[in-house]
Amino acid sequence: MEGTKISEAQKLKEEGNKHYKAENYESAVASYTKALKLCPETDANRAVYYKNRAACHLKLENYDKALQDSSAALDITPGDTKALFRKCQALESLGAHEEAFKNARKLNQLEPNNVAVQTMLRKLGERINEKIKQNSSTNNKVEQMFKALSHQDKPDVEKQRQAAQNLVVLAREEAGAEKIFRENGVGRIQRLLETGDEEVMLSGLRVLSCLCKGHRARATAVMREFTLHTLGKYISSTKEELANAAATVLLTALKAMIGTNPKEVKNKDEALVLDLSEDFKKMLMFLLGLLTDKNVSGYGRDAVIDIIIKFVPRREGTGRALTFITNGGLNKLLIVAGQVPELKRLPVTGNTRMHTSVAMDKIYEEMGSDKNRNYFKDLINKYLSEKFSANLMESNMEALTAISALLQGPYDVGQELLSKEGVMQVMVAMAASPEPLHQRIALETIIHSASKKDKCTGVLQAGVEIMKTLYESKNDHIRVRALVGLCKIGSSGGSDYSVKLFADGSTVALSKEARRFLKSAKKDHDIKKWAAEGIAYLSLDGDVKEELVDDSQALKAVIQLAQSGDDTVLYPIISMFVNLTNSYDTEKIDPEMIKLAEYAKQHIPQTHPKDDKEYVTKRVKKLLKEGIVTALVALSRTDSHSSRELLSRVYLAIVEDEDHRGLVVQQGGAKALLPLGIDGNEVGKAKAAHALAKIAITMNPEIAFPGQRSLELVRILISLLHVERSGLENFEALMALTNLAGLNDSIRTRIIKEEGLSKIEHYMWEDHEMLRRAATECMCNIVVNEQAADLHCLENDRVKLLTIYLGEEDPATAKAAAGALAILSHREEVCTKILTPKAWLELLQSVCASEDPDMRIRGVHIIANMIDSNKEVAAAVVQTSLLEILMALAQDTKLQSMGIKERVDFALKRAAEWELIKPKKDADKEEEELDEDD
Repeated sequence: MEGTKISEAQKLKEEGNKHYKAENYESAVASYTKALKLCPETDANRAVYYKNRAACHLKLENYDKALQDSSAALDITPGDTKALFRKCQALESLGAHEEAFKNARKLNQLEPNNVAVQTMLRKLGERINEKIKQNSSTNNKVEQMFKALSHQDKPDVEKQRQAAQNLVVLAREEAGAEKIFRENGVGRIQRLLETGDEEVMLSGLRVLSCLCKGHRARATAVMREFTLHTLGKYISSTKEELANAAATVLLTALKAMIGTNPKEVKNKDEALVLDLSEDFKKMLMFLLGLLTDKNVSGYGRDAVIDIIIKFVPRREGTGRALTFITNGGLNKLLIVAGQVPELKRLPVTGNTRMHTSVAMDKIYEEMGSDKNRNYFKDLINKYLSEKFSANLMESNMEALTAISALLQGPYDVGQELLSKEGVMQVMVAMAASPEPLHQRIALETIIHSASKKDKCTGVLQAGVEIMKTLYESKNDHIRVRALVGLCKIGSSGGSDYSVKLFADGSTVALSKEARRFLKSAKKDHDIKKWAAEGIAYLSLDGDVKEELVDDSQALKAVIQLAQSGDDTVLYPIISMFVNLTNSYDTEKIDPEMIKLAEYAKQHIPQTHPKDDKEYVTKRVKKLLKEGIVTALVALSRTDSHSSRELLSRVYLAIVEDEDHRGLVVQQGGAKALLPLGIDGNEVGKAKAAHALAKIAITMNPEIAFPGQRSLELVRILISLLHVERSGLENFEALMALTNLAGLNDSIRTRIIKEEGLSKIEHYMWEDHEMLRRAATECMCNIVVNEQAADLHCLENDRVKLLTIYLGEEDPATAKAAAGALAILSHREEVCTKILTPKAWLELLQSVCASEDPDMRIRGVHIIANMIDSNKEVAAAVVQTSLLEILMALAQDTKLQSMGIKERVDFALKRAAEWELIKPKKDADKEEEELDEDD
């Protein structure tokens, strides 16, 4: 029985080896894992399975697992040099350079002639020395900064501010953070915060965030020394930047303490023994306390809700959202959501209600079962029932305001509440009140309930008359809200030109009135905001779009609103831009289905004549002229995935025209697009990636994506190389990657690390000529990289495919394949592989006979490299007509200036050295002898 298991384990090992050679590293890991499960604990072969799995983990960049497996292999066979080498690699990648150096020295003693080990030792030694110098330098700088910040009789405020900023820079590096922490940094920062200077205080809080980031022990120590009470004091600040900076300290500490840091080396010196569950509960109760604390400022409350949004509803934190609501979190969010500023219960900002909407929406999404969702709804019903049962106008106002927040978050939950007995009557009664405050709250609830026409018929029936009546109000704040409600109802036909709820011209008239509010309210942000929302609803109409883009003053007002920092204007303005650029999805209806619908007398959606391409193109140009890119950059700060998707759509519509791309880059659009391609929903990320691809195709990537940004772009572009993406997205991603790969070897290495090589290769097999060409051109730029060249030398058909493509009908594909082979054929294994296709001779002859001089040059390099590689390959070439072709090309005057003659002479010399032809002197002598015989 045991012998059978050992045999099966060996088969699984062989299977894993095949997967590894084919670069299917995850499958290889699975095979080795199965082998380990079958293999008895006493079998020495376990060491092989462990070290092979370690090799896979290194390729997958799972360095901690690679370290575990290589160590396990060494426990079984301590002298295994391969396992030791992999352990060194893992330690090096994890940043444990000293430990890696110790193990590398041990390995060097076992294999003193191993060049790879000597290279590693040299590299590690350099890094350790550099780290020592850096630490020494960092230590001095930290001391200097703290000295500059120390209290003096007459402190120089500017110098203190500069020193504090320098301390932030130092804290961003691990060596600096560790030095600050160990030199009583937390206590010193606390004294720094007592200076009262806002800039110095901000820098101090940012230093604390850096100390906490990604380090459990430091984060826990910081929180225990600094104390939650002290942190709460700064979160409660009436200064927005201070409140946000303090909240960032708490969020960063939470992530470090509760989350995991994959790059943190095991057995790293931990200052404290952690009790994470206790810490989480303690911090949760602290947050809940701040949420409804009257002493916390509106900015501080928003910052606390942001922490809840970013930390509580996270899929990796199973049960956090449920823990939050069972501890009273949902009730407290409803209290904040229902705040009416005029009642002065709790300090809030104009963004607070929107923050609570987002928080409740995200928490509701985490309620994965019907049981949990019903529990969520029951808590809300209980809270609102108590509010309404009080039968007080103030309680009713708070209840309706909370329902408005729910309608902007978990909409269906809010809609269910509107259908409850008595809720509609309260809303109608408040709208009929002579008090503007009551009217405003009722109007806002009606407006937010009208987001989905099919679910709010009852509300609309009562609401239309209320809004028409209130539109006659003398109070502009009431009038503009009533106008928005009418705009919302008037736009319910969407982009269907045939659906008109109001009389002809009414939609344009409503839009004109909304624009008047937008332009005339000089300083009243509230009126402008609501006017913009009304226009956003109506901007699906073609006539409204045209009038809006022709109104320069209105567009400037919209762009200023976008840059205001008010989160409540984000979605309406982004939606407006989507409508103006027609970047929403439109369903293409089959003509046959239209005929059937006409025959059956069914409604057929119609496109507005002013939504034709020529109108859209002109609108985009006008928007660019007014500065839409600066507005989009400002709006890109949003965390909402739906808003990020809409932004990506607008960017894509703008960069569709090649002439617009330079302006987008110049005004910061390319930089703002990168995060949209990384974080968001799938549609949004794909749209952002496509827009970035278009920019990278026509713009110089070094200008559009300088430094680190070009590396970040690689993963985004590779995400478009997927079967679910369109052919155009595939094609433009390949073209963009081609441009990027031509920049430097770091980018080429990143493409390989992101598993881009296999995806690019997939498109080289495509039937579509353009995709095939783009993939081959991209591969030509990548094979300059040594790792890419190594992969072509393995047991696969990569070189064979490139050789076959020399005969492609498409000249560009053939040229790219020839270029790739000219680079790769410096390797002996590649030259041998070129001979694999039966038609290799005809293919090389076609390259050398090409009318394109570039193709002929590449052909010369390939043949010269083949002759140089080894005697067997050289003999195969020399025995054909290729040698004569090579000599003829050396006489080509067009090619002589390109160094071709030297390459031919070199090839002939190598052929003579292989004794396949006679040296030139011998050949000349024989020719002379023949002349004498004649």
